[in-house]
Amino acid sequence: MREKRSLRRIVFVANGVLRCQDQRFPCYVENISLNGALVGAEDAACELVRQGERCALTLRQGAGGPGVELTAQVVHAGFGLVGLRFVDLDAGQEQRLAGIIEQAVHDEASAGEGASRLYTRLGINADRVRRG
Repeated sequence: MREKRSLRRIVFVANGVLRCQDQRFPCYVENISLNGALVGAEDAACELVRQGERCALTLRQGAGGPGVELTAQVVHAGFGLVGLRFVDLDAGQEQRLAGIIEQAVHDEASAGEGASRLYTRLGINADRVRRG
């Protein structure tokens, strides 16, 4: 099956906060692009969110850097994963998101072989990630 994504997703393992229906859930981001992200969350969060619903994902830019809250629409929820498509981002949010992605790409390139071992440990197909 051919992927319909227009932008390559970058492996980006980081903690975040998913806010849906006035509830906050800790989550971790598995991958990210300028269009959306795949986050892992507890089953309780996945049971609460519904496809098409709006929520917010808060990420930190670097260690101790300023956070950015991104409005998103749920495109998938289940099995501990929530797929998000970013919507209604202003220029500042887009710029901070681009900075986060740029740093993740740099870190991925710098990690080299170490990243491949990390992907294997996390069960991520590194070849698929690199091809986009």
